[in-house]
Amino acid sequence: IFFLKNNNIFKKCKILFVYPNEREMSTIPPAITLLSQLLKDKGHTTDVFDTTFYKFDDEISIGDVDKGAERSLQNRPVLNVDDDNLHFDKQSTDPAIDLRKKILEFQPDLLAVSCSETTFMRGIRLISETRDLNVKNIFGGVFPTFAPHLVMKYDCVDMLCVGEGENALVDLVHLIGESKDYSNVTNLWVRKKDGSIKKNSITKPVDINKLPPVTDIGIFGEKRFYRPMGGKILKMLPVETHRGCPYTCSFCNSPSQNVLYQNSGKFFRKKSIKLIKDEIESHIKKWNVEYIYFWADTFLAWSNKEFDEFIEMYKDIKLPFWCQTRIETITYDKFKKLKEVGLNRITFGMEHGNEKFRREVVKRNYSNKLAIELMQIPTELDIPFSVNNIIGFPGETRELAFDTIELNRQFKSDDTSCSILVPFHGTEIRKVAEEKGYIDKDSIFTISNTSEDSVLDMPQWPKEDIVKLRNTFAMYVKFPKSRWSEIKKAEDDSKIHKKLSDEFIDTYWSDRDKDVKEAA
Repeated sequence: IFFLKNNNIFKKCKILFVYPNEREMSTIPPAITLLSQLLKDKGHTTDVFDTTFYKFDDEISIGDVDKGAERSLQNRPVLNVDDDNLHFDKQSTDPAIDLRKKILEFQPDLLAVSCSETTFMRGIRLISETRDLNVKNIFGGVFPTFAPHLVMKYDCVDMLCVGEGENALVDLVHLIGESKDYSNVTNLWVRKKDGSIKKNSITKPVDINKLPPVTDIGIFGEKRFYRPMGGKILKMLPVETHRGCPYTCSFCNSPSQNVLYQNSGKFFRKKSIKLIKDEIESHIKKWNVEYIYFWADTFLAWSNKEFDEFIEMYKDIKLPFWCQTRIETITYDKFKKLKEVGLNRITFGMEHGNEKFRREVVKRNYSNKLAIELMQIPTELDIPFSVNNIIGFPGETRELAFDTIELNRQFKSDDTSCSILVPFHGTEIRKVAEEKGYIDKDSIFTISNTSEDSVLDMPQWPKEDIVKLRNTFAMYVKFPKSRWSEIKKAEDDSKIHKKLSDEFIDTYWSDRDKDVKEAA
């Protein structure tokens, strides 16, 4: 199939996105739906191979990950409902074999692999086992952006994209269609025929307010619209409101994005309220969505004027929604308005409870007194909320981690999440871990080595002890201190742990049966 450009005939291309996802219930990635729409708008054809429902035998299974989350009481349990299999039934076939079938059927001109650090090796496996089909590939996402030298060590990778891919991918596909050299496309690292790698500079960030207002959500299929939230299975879709973040947390890669683009433009950008409205209204009209998942590192990074514009816009929509923000952004007036227009649940990133450690290592500077004061607001307004916490930072001890537990005990959270730190490429904390000798500088963290263990070898706090505290963290937060000696035993005794877990669920999530029946 061909199309006309400047009176010349060019080939329409077929692009197959490969999404080696490891989380069976994660929401649809906005980046792929946007890139697909941009390519379709230029006359190309796209499709996606999504591994969300596959089990990879070479890595820890999704079921094992789920059990780990249940063991640490991070999420409300979702009991089986009538349509559970419809939404989350697993594929029993080999994903590499199915990808081969997809390639033979679709006949793509390019495979576009979108990956994070934890999914990169899955992408490599899929590409390497279909390499004989001779389809060029490009890897993009946060991991290729911050570890391009590691990605290009794999001979099966033809090229990668550093930074945003909207302009680069469109330019690349056009040149492929024209059968022209594409080794000079901005943002790309390209492996040339002689084995050398052409490393191109990055171009300025895209104007997100000139991107398509409605993206190609449908490419993933309606089955992927369903996701658990607060113990219920809901039909929800993501809506991007911000790209990047103005803050400088050491465990996050957003600050590095700001550095990456500091000479070519500002990476942190906000989408216009009109575009947000257009996307939401399209989701409602076309897909009958019942819940909105706002995609933003810090939802309340708006100015007061922008926030008021959002409230004015959303009061006519009033679909329940989830978002996440920082504790410092809480105000009574804003949260009252958010609840009035549909705020259903919210997540706060706190990460650590020791003020000095939080300021110097985590790079979050606010007092515990302020946190306790502000976190009373969602409780007063009866807004369910969860708190994100991390343990296992470089140099952290069990005693410091208990400062995090003590601060969480001052909040009336619905859920209390505790994750073990993974120092990903592109984060400041990664450099700290390397300098202290806790990790190898070329190590790649995948789901198999991060889900059930700490990756840092720290003399002051053994890996196995970090995991034990993660698995009992929520108990220490919610149960009375008179039970702490019993919880300490549960760190080593699985029977005691199971007994306390059942009690925890019955005591603090006692409405789960009602929630599940309502969802069904």
